[in-house]
Amino acid sequence: MRHNPWEDNLLERKLESDLKDLPKTLVAFANSVKPGHVATILIGEKNDSSAQGVTNPDEIQKTVRRECEKIYPDILWKSEVYEKDGKYCVRVEIEFSGDTPHFAGSAWVRRGSETVKASDEVFQRLVEVRLDKVRKLAIWEGKEVTVERDEGSVEFERYRYEAGPAYWRGPNPAVLESVNAFWATFQVDGKRRSEPLEKLLLSWDDNRDRLKILVKF
Repeated sequence: MRHNPWEDNLLERKLESDLKDLPKTLVAFANSVKPGHVATILIGEKNDSSAQGVTNPDEIQKTVRRECEKIYPDILWKSEVYEKDGKYCVRVEIEFSGDTPHFAGSAWVRRGSETVKASDEVFQRLVEVRLDKVRKLAIWEGKEVTVERDEGSVEFERYRYEAGPAYWRGPNPAVLESVNAFWATFQVDGKRRSEPLEKLLLSWDDNRDRLKILVKF
């Protein structure tokens, strides 16, 4: 595993004496990690990435389990003992669950390298990600997808002469900028284009091995 000497929104180092806010960190990571990514807590490492180790790795793992079991809905996590500089530490990995928001008291999220309470806007976003279509689209945020209009949704004559904006006559490479419960926003040809979620059909671009989105008209 690569050890980064800094903390970001997907990595935090904790000493054995600094576990009182572990539940808050677990919830924050579970609410903040994106689909396809993993958030990591390294227990026994200092902020400079050097190892202090833990006294009893098995007991640390039991503590992590107890705290994870207090979180609702259940989060996806695993822990393992690893050795660094001759000392034993515990790695905890948290994956996207699809059941956000998670709670252990309040709902917490990550803002940079800090754990903060979720604002109303962020809280709403956590709820939206639970929607199946939003969840699948969210995996592709910031990535290139293929977008084209759904010819099957247009009558033949209308399709020939006037059907829909020319920029979706595809297939078009586009970057999925963002998605929520109501619309998705794309970057295509240097411009932003938004479409209502109800107009989007999800498919797959076999030639380019990426998501294909059909826009209905």
